[in-house]
Amino acid sequence: DDKKEIDIKRYARVEKLPGGELSECRVLDGVMLNKDVVHSRMRRRIENPRVLLMDCPLEYKKGESQTNLEITKEEDWEKILRQEEEAIERMCTDILRFNPDIVITEKGVSDLAQHFFVKAGVTALRRVRKSD
Repeated sequence: DDKKEIDIKRYARVEKLPGGELSECRVLDGVMLNKDVVHSRMRRRIENPRVLLMDCPLEYKKGESQTNLEITKEEDWEKILRQEEEAIERMCTDILRFNPDIVITEKGVSDLAQHFFVKAGVTALRRVRKSD
């Protein structure tokens, strides 16, 4: 008897999505994530993408403990905002050097990071668990 048994659950996963018709069911060769893109102008369908997986937030890092700032002048506030923007821009520039089509992170993606990714034609997904 030359029959070989395999555990199909190890190689395939059935994902049920609400709505649609039975005739719309498909077998996908690859990976499917049921997540929406972080910005409406980002591409939703990309063939053979270059994917960058990250487990850090794409946001300005706030202080570990509670931080209080006393700002007395408008210029100080502008300076703080500029520092945050520059930090996000550096982070995005470093990521874009890898020339990804999709950036997937377990954490959040700031509005400013979204802006830089849209400008570069990169799609981003946030809060994707490793188990997804």
